[in-house]
Amino acid sequence: MIAALAFGPPQRLADGREVREPFFELRSTLPLSAACVVACGVREELGRLLGREFEVELIEPQVPRADVRSLLCSEALVVRVRGRLFDAFVLIRPTDARRIVAIAFGEPERPERDVLSAIERGVVERVAAACVPFCRSLCGSLGASASEPAARAEHESATYFEVRTTGEGAFAIGFALSDDPAEQIGNRIDVENLLDVRLDGRVELASGSLPLPAFANLKSGTSVALQTRLGEPGRLRVGEVTIAYGTCGTSEERGAFVVTSFDRLAT
Repeated sequence: MIAALAFGPPQRLADGREVREPFFELRSTLPLSAACVVACGVREELGRLLGREFEVELIEPQVPRADVRSLLCSEALVVRVRGRLFDAFVLIRPTDARRIVAIAFGEPERPERDVLSAIERGVVERVAAACVPFCRSLCGSLGASASEPAARAEHESATYFEVRTTGEGAFAIGFALSDDPAEQIGNRIDVENLLDVRLDGRVELASGSLPLPAFANLKSGTSVALQTRLGEPGRLRVGEVTIAYGTCGTSEERGAFVVTSFDRLAT
């Protein structure tokens, strides 16, 4: 996980200005692409199990606070998946479980007070178990999976994201990891990787400023006095950066520049 700069809600000051207080929040380093693979697999599997097409949306990976983890895991049905890199948890909360059952049996949404029967709970467990193979993109090769107490998942979850269906009777299936993946940093770029890159450089013999009236009256034959003193070295520049200083001259009927020193900041 990484700490990212964020800003709170606007607060009005006494002078009428509105400012946002900066703060750092933890961000998950779980690749979004891995979570997308899970979401696509869940959509297809839900269609196969429940006999209808689903559209899903992905709630991107995050690092939830302790109080948020408590809400996410409260009374949830949890399946723990042992993985090569770390463990994953598949979570289905009670409200989402009732909606899954209602879709499976073609019924209206179940009231919150209703307790699932053994058969209905078996349906929810089957849906959760069907999501287990998709955890491979999150934690590598998979081992055994088994039911887990919600309190254990709440305590051990580090990263969390959801796959939610859309439309009427929408429900969510949560995925949590026991650790956040290490931030992936690409390979270092060496000079050898840049050998084909060409830089447009120019040599500056002299420089100075020109008042606007003098600029407006420029014409052929006008002499312009610059601030550079006679004998001062020229500058080799790439873009707006001075790379080196040296002597300007000619070589084989072409302009030439002999480097005498390098700019300290450029090196």
